[in-house]
Amino acid sequence: MSSYVYVLKSAATGQHYIGSTNNLERRITEYNRLSPRAAGAGDTWECVYVEVCDDLDAARTRERYLKSIDGVDEKITILYPIPSRRRFGRR
Repeated sequence: MSSYVYVLKSAATGQHYIGSTNNLERRITEYNRLSPRAAGAGDTWECVYVEVCDDLDAARTRERYLKSIDGVDEKITILYPIPSRRRFGRR
């Protein structure tokens, strides 16, 4: 069964949460409804990144990596993507 690694981000505070699940829609709904961080000031958390894994063990391994010091560069890339740069041709 497919499982997911996801990153949620608060538009209001900029905080993020990295998790893994086998039911992404349910997990995001639960997080927004039950999280004390989401409950304060009516903040909602948006999913800014999803990665599909073969199973929950693989998703949890990937989650731990993104939370580790070894995965910090990749986490920064996910949370703060550089906008694509348009190339302007010379006239």
